[in-house]
Amino acid sequence: MTTLAALLLLGGAAVLVLHSSMTGYIEAHGLQACAAGRELADGCGTPQARADFRKGWSGLLMAGKVVVLALPVVLGVFCAAPLFAREIEHGTHVLAFTQSVSRFQWMITKVAVLLLPSAVVVVVLQFLVERWASAAGDLGSVVGNPFVFLSFDTTGPMPVAHLLFSFAAGAFLGVVARRSLMAMATTFGALIALRVLVSGVDMKFLPVQRMISHDPARSALSGSDELVVVRNGYLGPDGRDVPSSAVDLSACAPRPGVPEPDMGACYAQSGVTGQFADVIQGTAAPGLQLAEFAVFGFAAVLLLVGTAWALQRQH
Repeated sequence: MTTLAALLLLGGAAVLVLHSSMTGYIEAHGLQACAAGRELADGCGTPQARADFRKGWSGLLMAGKVVVLALPVVLGVFCAAPLFAREIEHGTHVLAFTQSVSRFQWMITKVAVLLLPSAVVVVVLQFLVERWASAAGDLGSVVGNPFVFLSFDTTGPMPVAHLLFSFAAGAFLGVVARRSLMAMATTFGALIALRVLVSGVDMKFLPVQRMISHDPARSALSGSDELVVVRNGYLGPDGRDVPSSAVDLSACAPRPGVPEPDMGACYAQSGVTGQFADVIQGTAAPGLQLAEFAVFGFAAVLLLVGTAWALQRQH
């Protein structure tokens, strides 16, 4: 508890100081319009001022996001994993089992006493870091595509979802491993492996939208950063996809002393009438976050049930 309180106070104070210093820099160098997303508007400072801001603050903003990303894993490894493993390792769980409180109540109480303040730390630091990053606006490094892991996994309900699962996984593996160090190492490995696995499959369940450009020399993408390109290529006269390897434009390459070729005719000779891009819209990110929160929450409940069952088998 003391460690969590110190983490909250020191971490919160550090973010607040950095936030205040950054906003002071923005005001002093006239970058308010840049932070509001109007980089080409009047009052957006000079190109050098914008470059200096990104050089000085982008790394710090990213570090804040990394802290929010790593915090649930750290708490799961160092707080939840030894929670029951230490008791079993030293045999003190036997004394607890002789009390009038049931093993299930004992387990829930120990988890809740540590999980609730941990959740407060995660939520408060997440809020402060998001507020700090939003003050940088488009000047910050963590903007644009909401599916980038530093944005997706550190906003909305995701840090709490990861904390719930980390605690449940740590508690379960602690009871199974019965040794603190083994439980901590196993929990860390399991959480990292799960993050990698989820990041590779979660977006496969999102709807894909096809964007088309009827000009074969023009990309089908609208230019928005809030898009994830699943697949792109060319379209034939019948509207079917044309593999990029089947499009040969070498004959139309610019050559010295030769008039610039008609690219439209070149594409037509290659059987190309347009371009396409299969994309996932950034507006799908909040829905995916809620879905993952539900999955992680359900998995946490199952792991806690498994922890209670494993404790029942202890002497």
